[in-house]
Amino acid sequence: MNVQLKLTRNLLVVLTLAAGMNGFDSSVHASSLSAQLTGPEENEAKTVYLFQEGVNLKSIVADIQKTDSGAVIDPIEEIATLTVKASSISQGVAVEKVVQSKYGTLIEETGKDPTVTSGDVQPDGMRFMPPNKPKAVIQSAASPSQELNSEEDSLYKKWLWDIDLVTQNGASYDIEGGNHDVKVGIVDSGLDFNHPDLKDNIVSTGRSFIDGVTDTQDYMGHGTMVAGSIAANGNIQGVAPGIGLVPYKVFHTGNADSSDVIEAIVTAARDDMDVINLSLGVYKSLKNKEEKAVHKAYERALKFAERENSFVVASAGTENIGFDLSNAKELAEARGYPGDAQLHMPGGLNRVYTVAATNKDNALTSYSNYGKNVSIGSPGGDFGPLADQGIYDVRYMTLTTYPTHLVQSPTSTYAGFEKGYEFMMGTSLAAPKVSATAALVIAEYEEVHGKKPKVREIKKLLDEGAMKADSKKKFGPGIISAYDSLQAIGK
Repeated sequence: MNVQLKLTRNLLVVLTLAAGMNGFDSSVHASSLSAQLTGPEENEAKTVYLFQEGVNLKSIVADIQKTDSGAVIDPIEEIATLTVKASSISQGVAVEKVVQSKYGTLIEETGKDPTVTSGDVQPDGMRFMPPNKPKAVIQSAASPSQELNSEEDSLYKKWLWDIDLVTQNGASYDIEGGNHDVKVGIVDSGLDFNHPDLKDNIVSTGRSFIDGVTDTQDYMGHGTMVAGSIAANGNIQGVAPGIGLVPYKVFHTGNADSSDVIEAIVTAARDDMDVINLSLGVYKSLKNKEEKAVHKAYERALKFAERENSFVVASAGTENIGFDLSNAKELAEARGYPGDAQLHMPGGLNRVYTVAATNKDNALTSYSNYGKNVSIGSPGGDFGPLADQGIYDVRYMTLTTYPTHLVQSPTSTYAGFEKGYEFMMGTSLAAPKVSATAALVIAEYEEVHGKKPKVREIKKLLDEGAMKADSKKKFGPGIISAYDSLQAIGK
């Protein structure tokens, strides 16, 4: 990689990509590219059994253990769902035979659980390559038009256009900054517990759902990036700098299982998380019988979360060119599966507040999924107006936290940042700003009314506070506004 620095009134950084970068397949979008680079967490899919609601799973688990003592079994009693990873293929056949013969009349659906991608924000900006694979990336590391109040402002604060938009330049902080009685469960890759901007707001170590991984430290970067948009409080500030954070780890270094995501949703709701953030997603076929069990399990988990009064926020998904999620048949065809019918999940399903990404011009980004089943827009950033010419401007991206123990990118280094801060973009960074706003609404509502709002009331306040934009039925009523939603509580 050749690096050329030019010092003018602005710091201009030109990164010329090495020839090896041109070897990436331009048809691979960010999510699947991450899977190529890191590989799946597990080689064999789990089997998902969806039983009739109310069925006690204890005897079923006992029979499976008798058949295959080495099987990994995850019962989710609240939604009558059981996932099994047999110790071998032959043992898997034996387990299937026992379950079907003894409990077949109680089973609603059964199927395999393929992996769900890690989302649309990659820990290394170089991995998120657009389809035209430009040879030059130009990034302006300072803006001459901005008034800088201090050295700290010049280094970090001026990059936070997305946070400024949602908070109306910090005005929402004067109404409500959040407290640790209101918690956001982040279903993701864990958190950096040592990050100076996050550590004081992490109120629990949470839980890992990955077989063989017990800690919830973030070794991937995605979860820490999400957390920064929610509750960073240091060199940068998130939308809700006083809110409590809890990690529910489903990614480690690569992909995750849908069954783990589903179990994490149920566990977070059972743990009384006020908000659950899901910056991740997967597409499922409505015509493939193997995928019906996972689809229904997602729906049951979301129904349980709503019953527990946990407000679930999910990203709409990021692609090279965003898809309309409204029509299952058209979505499948757009993805290259004519004759099929597909859904994006969990974002796009009922009982989820689904978030599309908008840019600095308050318009839908080219990469964001959208549709009538998308609830709202939120700033996720993009590469700027000259991206189609191969010219990227980080002023249009978003700055967020990143694990301090992972390698710092050249862009972050040239901008003068300490380790632990990176520029990124995607619906994965749009969703947490909505989660943060929902958490603030809950905190303020409780202060005003003496009780926490119901899920439907949270949704109503977020919708009422949305900044009007030309959404054209692509992302609900407009763009999330913490300030206006908080103002609506007192009306």
